[in-house]
Amino acid sequence: MAGGTTRLTRRGWGLVASGAVLAGGGLGLGYLAPGALGALVFPTVGLAMALARPPRPARVRRRVTATRVRAGESVTVIVESDGPGEGRVTAAERVTGPAGTLVLPLGPARARIRYELSAQRRGFLDVGPLDLVRTDPLGLARAARTAGDETVRLLVHPRHHELTVLPAAGGGGRDTSSAATRATEGSFAGLRELAPGDDVRRIHWRTSARRGRLMVRENADSARPGVTVLVDDRHGRAELDALAEAAASIVVSGPDLPVELRLAGGGYSPPSAGVTAHLDLLAEATSRPDADFTAACARLRAGSGRAVVLLSARATPADIAAAMDALATRRVLSLVALVGPASGAQPPAAPPGVRLLQADTAEAFAAGWNRSRWWTR
Repeated sequence: MAGGTTRLTRRGWGLVASGAVLAGGGLGLGYLAPGALGALVFPTVGLAMALARPPRPARVRRRVTATRVRAGESVTVIVESDGPGEGRVTAAERVTGPAGTLVLPLGPARARIRYELSAQRRGFLDVGPLDLVRTDPLGLARAARTAGDETVRLLVHPRHHELTVLPAAGGGGRDTSSAATRATEGSFAGLRELAPGDDVRRIHWRTSARRGRLMVRENADSARPGVTVLVDDRHGRAELDALAEAAASIVVSGPDLPVELRLAGGGYSPPSAGVTAHLDLLAEATSRPDADFTAACARLRAGSGRAVVLLSARATPADIAAAMDALATRRVLSLVALVGPASGAQPPAAPPGVRLLQADTAEAFAAGWNRSRWWTR
């Protein structure tokens, strides 16, 4: 719990400066009245400093109605404390996100404060700590103390748009209602490193001990997710927001269809992780300008099933060609999508087995997806 500090406000410093001029000028020039008036400023400021004593320590408990929220929605925050004491004490909440720290004034400090916090952009918000502030009646001095509490992290999921459900590749008329369950079953296909969201029951302990890192079994069915989505996360926040919206739309479009989510910068969420884990990964994604996009595309060659590569419309023709070449080896129709304002350069022609979709926004991407039904021949 941080100790309280008392400082003069701008008004207080202005009064001190005025008093110094009056006292010095008046007494120096022999004008006693202005000099005496200026001299009175200093005990007045001293009294203000004494009145603006730091609020007493307070312990805070903070609750939010949800720790995950969709961009553009709001969440209710409830702050309860054991009492900040009497006097002119106000409360302010610090909220930190990717864009920096914002201070929210909450008005007079009370034992229970309830307010609405709006999350406008994808990312995270660290809510807290609470600052308690006391001022003197004239607003000359200000004392602040940070309450003893822990911050609460709020994940802001990307917006998503309604998409036509992508059918399982090669599924024909088979029932896919239990596809998510079958994705964790099947014959043994190999070992790979543990990824967030993996079932710990699939850890192969003997191999993990030998290699010095956790390895999990991968079954034949889990190696063939319904769709693999690769997001190009090398660009700025605005471009990444649009790509994350498009990816989130795919993730939530068919809850029974396993989705393997990859970021070019190394982020990964396996099919068994589920929709919430996928959206968490997209919420926390940040720009990775040094990501090896060509290598990320090359890893798609080893997979099977449909794949979708989401690129910024500013991607170079070489990057687009790398994505198309990788998808052309998967033996099933796949998609390369360019999302964002067009750069003016003409993208390369799509090879057989690959479709190209261009859209200025994530909303336009959803409309193009639904209109084109690109997975049909």
